Amino acid sequence: MRKFQSFSTSVESSLLQPHKPPTSNEIYAEPENFLEIEVANPRTHFPHSEQRGMYTDYEIICRTNLPSFSGRNSNVRRRYSEFELFRKCLLKELSLSSHPKVVVPHLPGKIILGNRFSDEAIEERKQELNKWMVTVAGHPLLQSGSKVLVRFIENEEFMG
Repeated sequence: MRKFQSFSTSVESSLLQPHKPPTSNEIYAEPENFLEIEVANPRTHFPHSEQRGMYTDYEIICRTNLPSFSGRNSNVRRRYSEFELFRKCLLKELSLSSHPKVVVPHLPGKIILGNRFSDEAIEERKQELNKWMVTVAGHPLLQSGSKVLVRFIENEEFMG
């Protein structure tokens, strides 16, 4: 039969035991749930010899162990127009769901004046899209419940 121990004496005894520091394996172990995402490696395509039809796409690199994703790693390429479609589809998905209101930030604006194919403009757009994507993909409700987010990050072609 167990001896009765009051709450105060059990707390005291647990406080008196030395704290065991974590091992290096525990310190450097993969987190329980994680999603790392990066927008990188812009590439400008020249379908014709003139500027007509030119576009830039960006690589979305993802590492995760979240159960909503089918793989641990994915790399896809997306144009700005696909980011626009993704945001539109995400807003529609959220409006049809029972999630509390999730605020999806606006995308960085379109480049209207200046040369949108200059190295500086492309680099700035990449950084802005990366910041936007990290914010959106970092939302815990979207990570665990958005099928649109998963399709955008994993599927080679994004149709919405």
